[in-house]
Amino acid sequence: MSFNFLINAFDFASIFKTIHTKWYYYVALAVFVILLFSFFFFKKQPKRHDLTKTQKICYVSVLAALATVSNIFDIKISDEFQISLVATVGFIAGYMLGGGYGFAVCFIGDLLGAIVNPHGPYNPIIGIGTGLWGLIPGIAFFYFKGNGYVKTVISFVIGFLLVSAGINIVGFCLMYPTYYTFEALLPTLPLKLAVVALNCAICLGLVSALPRIIKSTAVGGKETDTPTDGNGEDDNR
Repeated sequence: MSFNFLINAFDFASIFKTIHTKWYYYVALAVFVILLFSFFFFKKQPKRHDLTKTQKICYVSVLAALATVSNIFDIKISDEFQISLVATVGFIAGYMLGGGYGFAVCFIGDLLGAIVNPHGPYNPIIGIGTGLWGLIPGIAFFYFKGNGYVKTVISFVIGFLLVSAGINIVGFCLMYPTYYTFEALLPTLPLKLAVVALNCAICLGLVSALPRIIKSTAVGGKETDTPTDGNGEDDNR
């Protein structure tokens, strides 16, 4: 495929052209981002393994590259609907590194994907929504105990409701109010649900493998808190 490094992907006049009439959406977005960063800045994340900061940065770099590729090489059905594995990459990042790193991986992947192969002006609201695919599983697995498979399914259910059926629709309606409305985008939700279900199925298969990957790379070759046992249950339950 060809890559388009378009300057107008960051035409800020186009990006924020609706801010004068829909300013409250952007205020809500700004408040959300501030609260998100405040949460991870002031609240210490529970320790689940012995990965060093250097190892975490390496994982972030690799996973962000995978998220970028997932954004670039999606299967485009329409401007508002693409099939990709970004949610799977986000789940891996959140599961291994936590919500903050997971959010960063998906947000960076979306941003770099917009630079390399833009589909019009960059949509910051979609970028925030994409970041949640890494944030949600990170919070689920780092702050809550319980069955790993159940938490995986819950993560994708929340992701579908909050991202696919919420933030993404708002983002398209704000960016392209002439072309997209809530009524026009709602019928696409069954297809989006199918894509989320596909990503969820992949991640259910990864839940038992990821602890071994972490264990093989953690300092001393061990985890301090193995996420799941052979039955998908948390060992620290």
